[in-house]
Amino acid sequence: MSARATTRRDLESALHKREFEFYYQPKVSMVTGEICGAEALIRWIKSDGTVVLPGAFIPQAESNGFINRLTLSMVKRIIDDIGQINRENKPLPISFNVSAHDFQNRKLVKVLLEGIERGEIIPEQLEIELTETVVLNECPVVIENLNKLKSMGIRLVMDDYCRGFSNLGTLARWPFSTIKIDKSIISQVEASEKELSIVQSSIQMAHNLDLEIVAEGVETESCYRLLQNTGCSVAQGYWISPPLPLNHFLTFLQEGRHWPSQLLGMLHMAQLDHIQWRKAVIDSVYNLGFISDTSTLSWPEAHHTQCRLGKWLYGPGRCFSNTIWFNKLHQSHKDLHQTLSELMVAVDAGQTGKPLVDLMRKLSRQSDLVMQMLHELEHYLVEQRLIREDRIEFEGLAVVSTAR
Repeated sequence: MSARATTRRDLESALHKREFEFYYQPKVSMVTGEICGAEALIRWIKSDGTVVLPGAFIPQAESNGFINRLTLSMVKRIIDDIGQINRENKPLPISFNVSAHDFQNRKLVKVLLEGIERGEIIPEQLEIELTETVVLNECPVVIENLNKLKSMGIRLVMDDYCRGFSNLGTLARWPFSTIKIDKSIISQVEASEKELSIVQSSIQMAHNLDLEIVAEGVETESCYRLLQNTGCSVAQGYWISPPLPLNHFLTFLQEGRHWPSQLLGMLHMAQLDHIQWRKAVIDSVYNLGFISDTSTLSWPEAHHTQCRLGKWLYGPGRCFSNTIWFNKLHQSHKDLHQTLSELMVAVDAGQTGKPLVDLMRKLSRQSDLVMQMLHELEHYLVEQRLIREDRIEFEGLAVVSTAR
C-alpha cells in the first residue's frame, strides 16, 4: 500500500491494532554534555514490521479528519510512556508534535488537564511542539487553548524556526518557551556563512527573550561544536542518536553516555548580556534631555541578581565558583548595580550635568572590571582546555613509549 492510497479506514484499523507508537530521539545539553530531554516522534509499525514515517500518513489523517482522534489516542500513549521513563530513569522533558487541527476544539487541552489533575503528568515535563501552521492561525479558540496550556505549566516549542514565516512578531504574540531551529538551516551552517549568521542571530534573539534554543538535525561532531561556540544550549540529531523505540531509548539512557560539554559559548553570551545592559543604562541617561517625566525612563534591571548576567552568574555560572575570578566578578557586579541605584536616585532627585556624568564614569569603570573578570573566566576555560590537551598528548606519548 502506497502512502497515497492510505485511507481513513486504514488509519482506524492501525489505531485499533495499536500499530502507532512513539520513537524517542534524545536531546543533549551542550553545556553539560548530558541527555536533557527527548522528542516523541510517531511511527506506524505495520504488522509485517514495516516502519512508516509520519510524512506518509499524517497529511492524510489531517485531510480526512482522523488527526484529532489519533492525537488524543497518542496523548494517552505518551502519558504511559513518560510514566515508564520516570520509573526507570530520572524525569526528562518530553516533547511531541501537535497538528493545527488539534487546537480547533478544547478536547486536547481537556485530556491534558485531566492527566495533570490525576497526577499522571508533570506539567514541566511535557513540551508541545507547534509548527507555523498553528501559530499563523489567529482563531480565538486556538489562542485560548495555547494560553491555557501555558498556564498549566506545559512548555510550548516553536518548531521549524527559520524555515517559513516565523518572525519576531510571532514570538511576541505567542507564549513560547523554546524555539527549535529547523534542520534545513542547521545542515548548512558549516558550509554557509550566511546560514551561520542566521543561526547566531536567532540564538542571540532567543537569549534576549529568555527562550531556550534547540538545534535539530545535528549530524556531525563539527556541527555540534560549531553550534556550541555560538551559545546554542541544546542539540538533537542523528550524530547523537536516531529516534529509538521506547525500550531501546530506556537502554540508551541507562548507558549514561556523555557528549562534548562546553561553557565558552554561554560565557560569551554573558559578555554580550553585560554590554547590552550597560548600553541600556547609557541610553536611559542620554534620553533625559528628551523627556519631561523621569518616572517614564526605562532603566535596566537594578538588582544584581535580576539582570541576565546576574541570572547566569548565580545560576549556570556557579560552576566557576572554585576560581578566584568568580568572587571578584560577584563583587564587581554587585558594586556596579549599586552605582546604578545611586544614578537612578540622582535622576529622581533632579540632578543633572557633572554629578550624573561622574556617576556614569564610576559605573563605566566598574563595568570594565566586570568585563575584565569575564575575560579572566574566558582565559581560565582556554587554559584548562590546553592543559587537558597537553595531558592527553603526554599520556599518548607515554603509551607509545611503553609499547616500544
